Amino acid sequence: MGSVEAPIAQLLGGLFVIAGVAKLARFTEFRESLRGYRLARPRGAVALGVPMLELLVGVGLLAGAPAAGWAAAALLALFTGALVAELASGSSPPACGCLPGLGSRPGPLTVLRNALLAAAAVAVGLDLHPRLGEGFWAVTYVLLWAAVLALGALVLALYRQVGVLHLRLGPRGAFEHEGEGLPLGEPAPDGLEGSLVVFTSHACPICAQIVPGLRALSSDHALHVEHALYEDERGRRLHDWFMVPGTPYAVYVDNAGLVRAKGTVNTLEQLEGVVVTGRARERELVDARAA
Repeated sequence: MGSVEAPIAQLLGGLFVIAGVAKLARFTEFRESLRGYRLARPRGAVALGVPMLELLVGVGLLAGAPAAGWAAAALLALFTGALVAELASGSSPPACGCLPGLGSRPGPLTVLRNALLAAAAVAVGLDLHPRLGEGFWAVTYVLLWAAVLALGALVLALYRQVGVLHLRLGPRGAFEHEGEGLPLGEPAPDGLEGSLVVFTSHACPICAQIVPGLRALSSDHALHVEHALYEDERGRRLHDWFMVPGTPYAVYVDNAGLVRAKGTVNTLEQLEGVVVTGRARERELVDARAA
């Protein structure tokens, strides 16, 4: 791949323009931050002059004027000198709002950043046009592959977390075993037509998580939910009638009073699955009779 010219002047010019616009947009905050710089006097004139000079220099850099490079180097040297004076005195000057998103207090790293920018400005002033050759493309190629691998690892980590969450939520459908509970098609006690019977007990920790959602389940599916608690007398009778193997357990009784779906449940989603399955079987039976 061929070499390309590094757009130093354009990048530096854009940086200066952004910094100038940011200071003008937050003029009050920028002016207040100058209280922490003893060399920034008179404060009002500096607060207005600095962003205007940055905009002027930035436009010059974008236009490709070599003199703008020297002006940028001079401004950076001035900014760095004021910062070094404050750091040398032991004070911690506030953030000036030079660049959006960089709100931390300036320090030694800021001095290093300004030095690198000043070197780029000098290169523009000397009308140097460094070119990015094969080495640059090799480095970017390696960095891109590193980014792809990092993103791939992140996706795998997220995939694993989704799997863990799915396991915690449990399977979508209830565990329906033909040999457990009252067989499908058998009649339920009178008064339970068109109901979902949910069996729980005080000794069951999962039941405590399901019970609060029974009222919402009844409202969402427009059906009667019979809560059969094993510790209650009626609940114990229902447990015996439906031959419940353990709690939490659910049985859907159709409008004819027959068991159409049943199974062990662990989540409200599985309870809804019992209702959906039971109603689907009920419709199939009605359609078969109509045919």
